[in-house]
Amino acid sequence: MRFRNGIIIAMIAFVAFIVTLAVMINSKNSELISEDYYLKEKLFNDDYDAQQRAVNHKNPIKLIKLQALICFENQSDLAIEKIELAFVCMNDGKADFHLKNQAVPACILSDKLKKGNYQIQIRYEVSNQTYLQELTWYHK
Repeated sequence: MRFRNGIIIAMIAFVAFIVTLAVMINSKNSELISEDYYLKEKLFNDDYDAQQRAVNHKNPIKLIKLQALICFENQSDLAIEKIELAFVCMNDGKADFHLKNQAVPACILSDKLKKGNYQIQIRYEVSNQTYLQELTWYHK
């Protein structure tokens, strides 16, 4: 075989390899690309502003662990009536759940939770402004 034929075969193999990679990458679903990028960016900015409002009021909703209960209480002078709770289990996506329109103080049974790390998002509204608190909690 001549040197020229070896180079041609190597180039054809390289192009075939690149085409195979391109087909494999395009067949996978990627969460990095979003069709509604601008909407998600606006929601992110709204969440950031809501977190800042909660920090300015020293995060008024506190998590209190009682024997078989996990309670969320308002420890400020803000008039918080209803909260929304989102429990996101970091090591088990099937354990995630949301509770809407919970009266303050809100309590849930800790038996409802699986063992693991949870990121808890607490949303509430005061004077038509949304507040957001996030905390990480480990359930044993």
